[in-house]
Amino acid sequence: MILKESSSPVPDSPILLRGGTLLTLDAGATVLPGADLLIREGRIASLGSPEVPPGTRVMDVSGCLVLPGLIQGHLHLGQTFFRGLAEERRLLSWLRERIWPLEAAHDDESAYWCSLLGAAECLLSGTTTIQDIGIGPGAAGLLKAITESGLRAFAGQCLMDSGDGLPAAMRLDTDAALAATEALGDRFEDGPEGRQRYALNPRFILTCSDALWVGIRDLSLRRGWPVHTHALEQRDETLAVRNLKGGRDEIEYFADQGVLTTDLRIAHGVWATGEHLKLVRGSRFSVVHCPSSNLKLGSGIADLLAFRRAGVPVGVGTDATACSNQLDNFAELRLAALLQKVKHGPDAFSGLDALRLATSEGARALGLQKEIGTIEPGKRADLVVLASDRPELWAAPQADPHDLVAFGASRSTVRHVLIEGKVEVEDGRLTRLDLEEIYRESERCLGDLIRRSEVDL
Repeated sequence: MILKESSSPVPDSPILLRGGTLLTLDAGATVLPGADLLIREGRIASLGSPEVPPGTRVMDVSGCLVLPGLIQGHLHLGQTFFRGLAEERRLLSWLRERIWPLEAAHDDESAYWCSLLGAAECLLSGTTTIQDIGIGPGAAGLLKAITESGLRAFAGQCLMDSGDGLPAAMRLDTDAALAATEALGDRFEDGPEGRQRYALNPRFILTCSDALWVGIRDLSLRRGWPVHTHALEQRDETLAVRNLKGGRDEIEYFADQGVLTTDLRIAHGVWATGEHLKLVRGSRFSVVHCPSSNLKLGSGIADLLAFRRAGVPVGVGTDATACSNQLDNFAELRLAALLQKVKHGPDAFSGLDALRLATSEGARALGLQKEIGTIEPGKRADLVVLASDRPELWAAPQADPHDLVAFGASRSTVRHVLIEGKVEVEDGRLTRLDLEEIYRESERCLGDLIRRSEVDL
């Protein structure tokens, strides 16, 4: 697509956010009312009342809430077209009857526009960083869309080489798949300091052979790429894994295959037990909680307090429009907190706890805690500004602003979004992407995709 010109008058000019209330999400959850925030060369330079350099662009955010950009730790941008097309199914039938046939019909063009549509929704609702598990056919188109969207991302091709009900187009030759994903990573990743980083994405145990898991483990350790997969999402899934793998569940299998020696990031973890947490102790292991998806598919409620007690970093994500129907991470962190209150009591999970899932703790789950997730000098300027004139954020001055945001904010409250100091959303409008063009091309590509899929809708 033809990208819009940046809204900044000079690409590298400093930006001053003037007069907002800063929710830093630092270790002490510091709140700075009526403070300025200076951005230079893509990073937070200073807070409070900094000296303003000549040529600085000043953005008046008086009365607004400014917080770190939201982090989505688990996402399927390649399923954005499938919103509402796989309702009222449990996980395995959801995959086999609808999602896999539709995904198999992707090509690079459809995946590109589908992913741009999802990226636009993420940006407009305050997400600045994603971890996308990818697709098979069309993976190059998806990665191109992520690069052009401006999002900070871990992403890669979704890897599968076996499994009941898996379409032939998604069933890869093991060695060829490993070689192809490494080559794709070399093209996509723009270095350890860049916005785009590669991840190895085996879908889950039921679609990946022993040989593929060993190859992924070795490739991860050799290249330093994280492993992002689904695990312990639904009881039906774990039962199928035990039947396939000699009685072992997902975490037991990962331990036996040496996958726990990698930087392993699992989505869901609904049915994690104390024994699982003992097995992963000392590993680089994190969990991404997807509450809307877990409820929609009838999977269950993950125990976030158990992960916290075990020292496991936990992030949050919307999963996909095909299962959660929306990509608003404010909705996810709110639901996450409410579910823990049901599970453990009303004082178990605060608004601050919920916000950390999508900011400071979410950054730790992705290994990015030194770069993003808090508002501190030296960190990358990934920020979201929430409007001051929305009734849902109006409250007595004694109210904790973390609670106001966690339980009241939504995509409708997002005013500005910045990634690495670039204004990607201004006054609720995308500055880089042309939403009308995305709608137009998405409609064309979706019709062709559904015809190719031969799915009876």
